[in-house]
Amino acid sequence: MTYKLILKPLEEYRIGLRQSSGIVLENVDVVSAFPSPTTILGIIGKLNNYKPSDKRGIEDLKEAYKSLTRNELNDNEYKAENPLIWGPIIRKGEANNPSVHYPLLFNKLILDVKKYVNLALSPLNVNYTEILIEEMHIQNRRMNQINRNSKNTIHLFYQKFFSNEYVLEYCINAEINDSKVVELGGENRYSRINVITDECNYGEGDYAVLLQPLLFEVDNEYFVKLDKVKGFECSDEIYGVLVEKGNRFDYKVKSIYYALGYGNERRPMLQALPPGTIIKVKEECKEAKALGLLSQLGFGAIYKVKNT
Repeated sequence: MTYKLILKPLEEYRIGLRQSSGIVLENVDVVSAFPSPTTILGIIGKLNNYKPSDKRGIEDLKEAYKSLTRNELNDNEYKAENPLIWGPIIRKGEANNPSVHYPLLFNKLILDVKKYVNLALSPLNVNYTEILIEEMHIQNRRMNQINRNSKNTIHLFYQKFFSNEYVLEYCINAEINDSKVVELGGENRYSRINVITDECNYGEGDYAVLLQPLLFEVDNEYFVKLDKVKGFECSDEIYGVLVEKGNRFDYKVKSIYYALGYGNERRPMLQALPPGTIIKVKEECKEAKALGLLSQLGFGAIYKVKNT
């Protein structure tokens, strides 16, 4: 049975992707509007009264996954037909008629996912004047920090906070208890939640858009084929994410480093394709709903699209 975990932030929130110490400049404050599978796993664990493990690395994730699914989390599995966590889908607007959006990188929305894919595959058949992406609303808050060497000196720095006008939906393939309010990440922010039993729309087609980072590992070789990359076994082609170049659009394959969050200590940082990346999925992986390393947990979650 599939459940939907619906998060409605109660206030502006931030989910850090990089540890910051000292003065934080606004343009290097790396944050995400979209909670990762590890963040959602923490929420589910608290709702189900799961006691956090004191194991290190990703062993605590494996233990939490097993406690919820009664299955082992396999490091070498490169696809998942029933990931524990799938999403997010982002909704905005009136409760009875919300618009549905999809994540692009960590602070943008794809407004029409089919047109977004068609633009990558058939750029001459798309109206370039249409708005396909939208920047999420961000507030830069001024923070003060006293200089320890001189208490008369105050440094100014800024942190990014995302608007709480959006609703985040995740599909959960495990029983989950309901509640009213939960902590959202580790930034002392809270979210109202609603847990419902409902079918999820995973899309259909040979092409897919990443909803979560697709984790991968590659050898030290400078040139390497897709099928030789650990995590890319289901990827036939990679088209990249939409970027703006002056007055026109283009697609670029981006690789980032993505930290798996905190447990008893900081978890590993792996290479990843960011949310919004378009992939052509191999025929033998057509039933998969998440791709790449730790796909069983929910990394590399995909929404499938037909090329029309």
